[in-house]
Amino acid sequence: MPNENMPVNTARSFNFADLLALVAGEVPQRTALVCGDERMSYAELASRVGHLAATLDRRGLRAGETLALHCGNRPEYLIGFFAACRLGVLPFNVNYRYVEAELEYLYDNAKTGTAIVEREFLPHVRGLRSCPRIVVAAGEGEGEGDTGFAAALREGTNLPAPARVPRSDDALIIYTGGTTGIPKGVVWSHHDMLLASLGGGGFFSREGPITTPEEIIDRVRESPPLVTFPVAPLMHGAALWAALSSIFAGHTIVLQAGRSFDPVNALDLCARERVNILVIVGDGMGRPLADALAAHPGRWSLETLVHVGSGGAVFSQAVQQSLRNSLPRLHTSSSLGTTESGTLGAGAAAEGSGLMRFVPRPDIHVVVDRSRFAAPGEEGVLARSGPLPQGYFGDPERTAHTFITLEGKRLAITGDSARLEADGSVTVLGRGSTCINTGGEKVFPEEVEQALKAHPAVFDALVVGVPDPRWGERVVAVVSLRDGISREGGTVDAESLREHCRTLIAGYKVPRALVFAAPVQRTNTSKPDYVWAREAALAAGL
Repeated sequence: MPNENMPVNTARSFNFADLLALVAGEVPQRTALVCGDERMSYAELASRVGHLAATLDRRGLRAGETLALHCGNRPEYLIGFFAACRLGVLPFNVNYRYVEAELEYLYDNAKTGTAIVEREFLPHVRGLRSCPRIVVAAGEGEGEGDTGFAAALREGTNLPAPARVPRSDDALIIYTGGTTGIPKGVVWSHHDMLLASLGGGGFFSREGPITTPEEIIDRVRESPPLVTFPVAPLMHGAALWAALSSIFAGHTIVLQAGRSFDPVNALDLCARERVNILVIVGDGMGRPLADALAAHPGRWSLETLVHVGSGGAVFSQAVQQSLRNSLPRLHTSSSLGTTESGTLGAGAAAEGSGLMRFVPRPDIHVVVDRSRFAAPGEEGVLARSGPLPQGYFGDPERTAHTFITLEGKRLAITGDSARLEADGSVTVLGRGSTCINTGGEKVFPEEVEQALKAHPAVFDALVVGVPDPRWGERVVAVVSLRDGISREGGTVDAESLREHCRTLIAGYKVPRALVFAAPVQRTNTSKPDYVWAREAALAAGL
């Protein structure tokens, strides 16, 4: 259960399952989900959510408990998510790449007794000391000792709908590992997530956020029936937010099963399903997509694709431009946000640097020393006010560290370094935990990475600081080159990349050394793996 000292929202009526039911009532025959050969209407989605909720209720899952979603991008993930919401249960994401020790911690921390688990992951779950008592197996076939998902739906067709009891603490959990440390479960109320991460139900509307649940119907009526393809795993907060935002607008969601990102397959699916909005995670997905388009001009009919949006990792200006070169009508955007703050939006590129800048907004702040708001020209940490999470699940100490109150405003401290400009705008400088201090000068890796990736020979790059006896830290870049580019052939070398950077950034920011790797390593959600990059730099003796 959420910590009793956390603030709660009394808006039970904004329960996500209730919103889905309203959308399904308005557009019952519209396609809600596409995954492989399976196509599901909104009426079918809502019906399956109700059947699964009835079965889980019959099995003893109660409001305030938790439900693990331990599967990839398949319909069972979203059906399970909404079924949990229907019961007042807290659904939470499980990173299916976790090994046994990590899973043991996560299942124990969430205190879950029920899980929806993809069949290939069942052995990992059954071996846990904290193995849930109820396991519904997602995927084909019926496993021994576990209820199959199809069987759970069939069982629910013969059961009465679960009772609806108004509650003030309907919530969900998104576990985030961040760049370091053990996973932390961020608890959001449905209402606050709707406002902070899902555009208030109005991302695709000329109107602002909804103020009553019934207004969601008006948004569906005025929004064109777009097709959204979240490429990243739904266990990633940005992908889940993209899916929910589109569902509450009555759009079609395209899901691609599988564990690895294949840009050619993704573009094939975009063409086949006439995708309008593609949601990715930074350059780790954007660069392969751009290269595939450049390598196969005219292969895909993508006249319906109008927007590629990124969240969760740097989406460099160079990669965005490369995508637009292949698809001139395309609009691209890079949205900043964290699991703890919600979606802050796209902002604009600060002139000359590629860094993100937000116009003056009442919900975006720069905080200095966690004790005061910044004065114009000062640097500090980016923070957000307004609708925010209740805190970390079962962890009041971490909650108090991340969510603070200044001058009567409750704030989420994001961890991103930022500067308050003279005109009140805010420039985001980069992740504070990766900021490099070299001779007293601050160097933010994202700015250096943007410069490196603007070179035509560079495929990917991560920038880290390593110990230096004179300067404290020195800037080192770990770089992967495009296919066909050779250092040995003299096409590009470390010094030519350094010279290129000098034309874009100050000399103290230019990498003093470069490590060439194939490829640069990222996490399973395409976020930068700075721990690996620093180890690679140290292993090279730099």
